[in-house]
Amino acid sequence: MKWITALAIGAILGFALPTGIDVGSGVWTNSWASWGTFRPLAGSPGLLFSVPVFLGASLALRAGFNWHDR
Repeated sequence: MKWITALAIGAILGFALPTGIDVGSGVWTNSWASWGTFRPLAGSPGLLFSVPVFLGASLALRAGFNWHDR
């Protein structure tokens, strides 16, 4: 897997996972998982981006698929 693909999927997961779990209930933002999470648009109350999920997913996808290809 190329880096750009891993980063793109990581960015999608970085937005989708915290936004999908939180859904305005505050489950994500009121737990330990909120570390490294911020709101990219100040006017949007529901949109969240998690930097640790982004980086972790990108690195895991890159390492996993590179290992699998060998």
